[in-house]
Amino acid sequence: MQQSDERLLTVLMEIRNWVRAAAHEPVKAMLEQALPDAKSRIAYQMLDGSVSFEQVRIACKMSPNLVVALAARCTAMGLMETNAEKRRVRLFDLQDFSLHPEKGVKVGGNIERQKSEEG
Repeated sequence: MQQSDERLLTVLMEIRNWVRAAAHEPVKAMLEQALPDAKSRIAYQMLDGSVSFEQVRIACKMSPNLVVALAARCTAMGLMETNAEKRRVRLFDLQDFSLHPEKGVKVGGNIERQKSEEG
């Protein structure tokens, strides 16, 4: 029975890999549509379940309504979900799609840098 489970897991992982590859460009296009500017991209990236809307609002200098609207739009588009603690959590890391905030954008006193600058 264990060999059957291992085979099933192998097949499921293969299917997952193909789905990821096939969905990469459509997901990137959806992220670009939902997050047209650096501020919205930074806010989305921060919404990983570890920070509150208030923390995102302050760091990104956004109104509370804009943060809520961004999260609602991303949830409706399938780019975020609500976790067990009722927090909105992003489903994708923008670095995986080369969708970094613009170089030198100040957020909460920190300067966000592109991945290429970090390495």
